[in-house]
Amino acid sequence: MTPPDTIVAEIEPSAPPPTTPPRKAPAGKRVRRVLFYLLLIFIGIILFTPFILAFLGTFKSDAEIIAWPPSFLPQEWLFENWPKLFSTDFGGSPRPEGVTSLGLMAGLLVFFAGFLVGGISSETKGRGVPRIIGLPAAIALAILTGVGVAFYIGLGFDGRMLQITVGISFTLIALIGVGILAMSEPDWGRVLIAMVGAMVLGFATVLLFEVLAGVAGGGRFARWLYNTALLSTVRAFIMVLFSAMAAYAFARLRFPGRNFIFGFMLASMMIPGAVTLIPAFIVIAKIQWINTAYSLVIPSLVNAFGIFLLTQFFKAIPRELEESAFIDGASYFQIFRHIVLPLAKPALLTLFILQFQAMWNDFLTPLLYLNTPDMWVLNVALSVFQQQYTAAWNITLVGAMVNAIVPLTLFFAFSRYYIEGVGYAGLKG
Repeated sequence: MTPPDTIVAEIEPSAPPPTTPPRKAPAGKRVRRVLFYLLLIFIGIILFTPFILAFLGTFKSDAEIIAWPPSFLPQEWLFENWPKLFSTDFGGSPRPEGVTSLGLMAGLLVFFAGFLVGGISSETKGRGVPRIIGLPAAIALAILTGVGVAFYIGLGFDGRMLQITVGISFTLIALIGVGILAMSEPDWGRVLIAMVGAMVLGFATVLLFEVLAGVAGGGRFARWLYNTALLSTVRAFIMVLFSAMAAYAFARLRFPGRNFIFGFMLASMMIPGAVTLIPAFIVIAKIQWINTAYSLVIPSLVNAFGIFLLTQFFKAIPRELEESAFIDGASYFQIFRHIVLPLAKPALLTLFILQFQAMWNDFLTPLLYLNTPDMWVLNVALSVFQQQYTAAWNITLVGAMVNAIVPLTLFFAFSRYYIEGVGYAGLKG
């Protein structure tokens, strides 16, 4: 028998709450949605029709391309049109000046990026080589870098002005790297080791890309594709790197004249490119950079639009993340590298895609500065090719397809980051 002070209650399981069947969208709304997507598909097909016709035209004969009415599919698939383009040759052999300039631009990217990454990757404040010895030694190595570049240019050909100007440019870029690391109070022993290693790695890169340029040949399609890919990649990477560092300074650091400099930089975006075209050409000609890769890469180390885009993105990053890193003893450059850059990946990829496509599709600037077949980029080469082979429409279409496929592939591969970066660019934290 149950004790009186014990209460035994039997609780029946409660019935599950009644479920409401999901409401279906009205039939009219579903029909409108289907019609909307069909309309989008139809518009997309119309927009891509010229590209599809051009791609199919690469497998047609010249007579079939100009025939009326036009045919959608080739009557006979001429797959040999694609290899035929790569066998075209405008004559001429690779010039030492052009080969060296391409190699040095690739080496510049590897040297600067390797120096920054290696110099700060393992910071130890107050240990190792003291600042009073490490900083002058790093400056001396930066000057030695410029002198070595000038000496290397002089080994291949005679050009005193070219040696001086390119050597000074490399020295200034190396000094910028030293100054950035000096702000972070690094282990100067590691900085010196990183700089020497970056010099060796950069020189190896120079030799490698010189060999590749020589293998690509002179006035051949393979060389034009090599020039375009190398210049677009190096220019985009260097521009993103320098623009990101400048943008972080505008977004986070406090220094006299910051707002004035930023406003002046934005005002420079209003100046049409045609206004500075002739003065820039005169300066490039005076320092003997015509028909070299220096004329397209070094003047474009920074970009006002890129700095503005990344500045707006960096301002949207919460300051609390950086304050926590400051409390843990991180320097400005460590915060920039380990916190800001990973968070800014969408904006960085957006800027890289934009600058890569801008260089890949550029026609006027390479037309002015590059005037021999071994230095042409694809747009200039295809323009000349079309004038020389006016009847070879199929070969011209093959070249146009190669020229269009690369930037389209890059865009579609990173379209998610591109859209995300553009969306964040207008935000301000």
